Amino acid sequence: MKKVFLSLATIAFVAAGSLTVTSCGGDDSSPVTPPPPPVNVLTENFIQVNNDQEEIVYSLLAYHANGASGAPIKEYATTDGTKYIMFEMISHNGTAVGTLSSATAQTWVTIATIVDDSVPVDSTADSGKIGGGRYFAPFTEGANTQVISAYTDMNDTDYDFADTFEFDITALSFGQTGAATYVLTGADESDSSITLTTNLNGNMPSFYSLDASSAKGTKLSKKDAKFTLVK
Repeated sequence: MKKVFLSLATIAFVAAGSLTVTSCGGDDSSPVTPPPPPVNVLTENFIQVNNDQEEIVYSLLAYHANGASGAPIKEYATTDGTKYIMFEMISHNGTAVGTLSSATAQTWVTIATIVDDSVPVDSTADSGKIGGGRYFAPFTEGANTQVISAYTDMNDTDYDFADTFEFDITALSFGQTGAATYVLTGADESDSSITLTTNLNGNMPSFYSLDASSAKGTKLSKKDAKFTLVK
């Protein structure tokens, strides 16, 4: 079972050393080769596969919609009739927040929240908005949030996290100035020797609309994703 760690109290709507090498002896002493410079290891805001890291440049929170710009929120139903909506927490190193085609590293965390089916879709209380009555934002009261899956792509290689992944989210705020702090760790589903980590502590604007009209179940085409920022 995957583990999800939450710190709800914060969710709102190294030292350097030096090395000196001294060579002693006569004129026939061999020159001392200096040590290689230290590798710059990122400690936050990175996507990592084994020992390879890429810095996160942009992140966003998007919900699944039934089409392109302006389309209504897409609802999913389980076999017992319970309805959910789906969100994607996406971090990447592309050239713009909603442009993944240029990214060489990206991570998606797929999240579901429950639908309050007692509130009609076209009601004044709902108005088709997240948090309007029928739909809940992730990790908010009443949302019954479930982290469904996680995925990383680096240098055109796809990695699906095995179900034992851990998602530790300690801060989350919403809106165009939204932000998040989380650590995602796990192993590749098909090769447990491949370790995967994503660490985010920064901006995560929301809510973007993500066209999921052609999705097979909840599986989306990551490389062709199209986002629209809903005002």
